[in-house]
Amino acid sequence: MALTREPDDDPVALLRELVGLRSVSGEEAGVRDRLAAWIRERGGAPTIEGRNLLWALGDGPRRLLLTSHTDTVPVAPGWTGDPFGPGTDPGRVLGLGSSDAKASVVAMAAACVRLAREGLPPGASLLLAAVCDEEVGGEGMPILAPGLPPCAGAVVGEPTGFAVCPAQRGLVRIEAVARGRAGHASRPHEGMNAIEIATDDLARIRALPLPPPHPLVGAATICVTEIRGGTARNVIPAECRFTLDIRTTPALDNARAVSGIRAACRSELAVVKDRIRPVETPADAAIVLAARAALPASPVRGFGGVSDLAFLGGIPGIVLGPGDPARSHRPDEWIEAEAVRRAVEVLVTVAREFFQVPGGAGGEATRHAQ
Repeated sequence: MALTREPDDDPVALLRELVGLRSVSGEEAGVRDRLAAWIRERGGAPTIEGRNLLWALGDGPRRLLLTSHTDTVPVAPGWTGDPFGPGTDPGRVLGLGSSDAKASVVAMAAACVRLAREGLPPGASLLLAAVCDEEVGGEGMPILAPGLPPCAGAVVGEPTGFAVCPAQRGLVRIEAVARGRAGHASRPHEGMNAIEIATDDLARIRALPLPPPHPLVGAATICVTEIRGGTARNVIPAECRFTLDIRTTPALDNARAVSGIRAACRSELAVVKDRIRPVETPADAAIVLAARAALPASPVRGFGGVSDLAFLGGIPGIVLGPGDPARSHRPDEWIEAEAVRRAVEVLVTVAREFFQVPGGAGGEATRHAQ
């Protein structure tokens, strides 16, 4: 495909535009449409699927997927300026989503434009997917992935500071209810204290043995994040509810974690979130080898949060992108302009390296099996 040269190809200019468009989860259409127009202005032919944008380049069987998300979290308290006013500071872009993850969206689009202009090697193709709802797990990659054409590798754009992240932890959330029997606090033996049942359960959960830390993603964790119980100061509580946040690893998958917690508890447990499974792409997968060749000085580590890597359906993938992950979901989010421009160069190099690697492991992203 021959793409025309435009004078405003600087990805930072596009990023400023996209940051200025509100795209809290569910409201991504404006960003999607501006991104589509930007690509079309350069001769590309993106397609729209719901609030998602897809752009396929080339028709070779060895396909690389570049994907990131256009949605943001809501505006948090504490912003000192306009979260949708990216400003004119030549050294940085300030605004909600500037780093997480519109910088990755912009860099991926610009990298695809560059690669299309220069020409893909024989047998190669690219697929750009700018998806919605990543922050809430809705109608983005979990819905798109089953219908995507076969891909030999994937880059998931998130702020990693250009660290190469071929693994991430999983997430399980459990709502628990300890049930007792109400009674007068002056005669506690006539009731059954649900708070005490819950605290006993939590003590047993804290004592559960966990596997050693995983070399990339670290330790599995089980945390109580909410607890609610009691109806009055002089009534033995008949019910106590608590929430567990479990972060799993390739050494402790979701099913094993839930099974161990169930065995430790008297409380009734309901698993309310379980679809984000731990993922580890083999070190010799082609996409990992390509990213390490493109970024020889960058660390290889696990991604600290969760991302759409969990929903790729076995495509060997990494998480990689510009921006400091510590700035995500915080007031006054920003990213260096130079990091955005560098991200384009990095992604172009990763793609070139990927198409040159004979295939690496060629296997699927692995998920821990019992």
